[in-house]
Amino acid sequence: MLLIYPPGARSTEPPLGLARLAASLRACGVPVRSLDLNHEGLEALLAQPEPEALLDTWARVAVRRRDANFAALRAPAIYACQDAYVRAVRDLNHALKTLCRPSGAEPGLADYHEAGRSPHRRADLVFVARRATACVNPALAGRCDGGDGTFTPGTFVPGPFDRFFHARIAAELEENRVDVVGISVCYLSQALPAFALAGIIRALAPRVRIVLGGGLITSWLAQGRISREERFEGFVDALVGGSGEDALPAILAISEPSSRNGRVTQAFGSVPDFSDFAELRYLAPTRIVPYNFSRGCPWRKCSFCPETAEATRYAGQRKETALADLGKLAERYAPGLFHFTDNEVAPLYLRALAEARLGVPWYGFARFTPLLADEAVCRALAASGCAMLQLGLESGDQNVLNALGKGTTLDLIDRSLHALADAGIGVYLYLLFGTPAEDRSAALRTRDFVAERASLVDFLNIAIFNMPISSPEATRYPGRDFYEGELALYRDFQHPRGWNRNRVREFISRDFEREPRLRGILNRTPLVFTSNHAPFFAHRRKTAPVGASALATLPPVSACL
Repeated sequence: MLLIYPPGARSTEPPLGLARLAASLRACGVPVRSLDLNHEGLEALLAQPEPEALLDTWARVAVRRRDANFAALRAPAIYACQDAYVRAVRDLNHALKTLCRPSGAEPGLADYHEAGRSPHRRADLVFVARRATACVNPALAGRCDGGDGTFTPGTFVPGPFDRFFHARIAAELEENRVDVVGISVCYLSQALPAFALAGIIRALAPRVRIVLGGGLITSWLAQGRISREERFEGFVDALVGGSGEDALPAILAISEPSSRNGRVTQAFGSVPDFSDFAELRYLAPTRIVPYNFSRGCPWRKCSFCPETAEATRYAGQRKETALADLGKLAERYAPGLFHFTDNEVAPLYLRALAEARLGVPWYGFARFTPLLADEAVCRALAASGCAMLQLGLESGDQNVLNALGKGTTLDLIDRSLHALADAGIGVYLYLLFGTPAEDRSAALRTRDFVAERASLVDFLNIAIFNMPISSPEATRYPGRDFYEGELALYRDFQHPRGWNRNRVREFISRDFEREPRLRGILNRTPLVFTSNHAPFFAHRRKTAPVGASALATLPPVSACL
């Protein structure tokens, strides 16, 4: 079996889903190959020849410095100099867009857009799949109702990844026997490239079965956007929602090595196998190894949350097994950082980590609970290697928190922020404006709550609320679609207090971002890569940043400015 992670996402670490699935299938005796075409595709785009005429000065500089900037983001030095880091990220992102401009697409370091095509429309997904087949054989493209109706061989413009996909998949099929290809589509930005991949595979090997899974496919299925019988006009043979380890054995007609039971799963999966990605150099100054203790959310009580709307079942593994896994991963791959990708690293695992000494720094999402308000626990977490926690404050107004079902109090949050700061643990704080329970006064209270604790917060993520289409609350508020297309997962809505998106945007730009104490936090929040690069920056923390031993020999930040 061939497993593929398509382009359209940040490339700072190998894909955990494929590593878990590969380990599980190999334990069943299934030969597996995994390809991270997200990272390989990024390198392929940047390796394209410089366009002949670049009238834009920024474009010329960005393209000519692409190799230097790519290398810089994989070395520690640039993380000691915020301005140099920002320039490198902006230039590299601009180089990508410049090199792909003739295709009409805009790949980025964290996203993918294509003029006139939307991942929310089934017809557009089929269109890019058919267009990709023309890279293999123009006669296969056939008719596609994508606007003009037909492709004219020799004149159509392929997608930016199509030729790379063709060469890469053809080589893989020639070298290895492949009966089934699984494509993991985790993010909306991966949907169009994923279907281009499906088109290439179908054209090269018509009898190979193509299976789509991953977070986005799971959401489409769970929220009723598509049915499990959907085949996208023959480009897909099966859709998998939820865990691939659970679904693929039946598709492949194999027996699982052990059974699963209950809320805590004995056989959560084999230790993730990252061996197929060992030679890839990701955009980070040290090797990051992702890991998850659980699937789903242990809280599942927040209103308007997709996890709640999709009724995702929570499953976690035994803490002893998890700690043993981390020990094996540390020994095999010598990571400089563990990234825990759980929706929430539950208190069960935080306690286990506090009692352990991993010998590797780590970060991940957690929820404000009494555990984090305990100063002794926070100090133990820091000693265990906790470099940063991502925490969802959402609102600094208690009535809004109550309406959202967050199950926490501002007093607890305040004590937690102080305990984490005293322990030297970085805080990446998430805010959500525009929820139905909020108004301008509540938003101002959120601004003031965070500003008064600015010295306790390292980084900020600001988002505007989107209503999940499948949420029970969606029927309570009149609204309209954000996007044309039957696959959209969110919609706009008429706010009961008139606190609509245009007013929220104005508040964020005029009232929130201009607050001096908050502006400093926003300016140091890593551009584009956000939380994926945040652990490599140290500002307030008493403990050293990840990779500090490498940074210690560099000149002070002022020398870079």
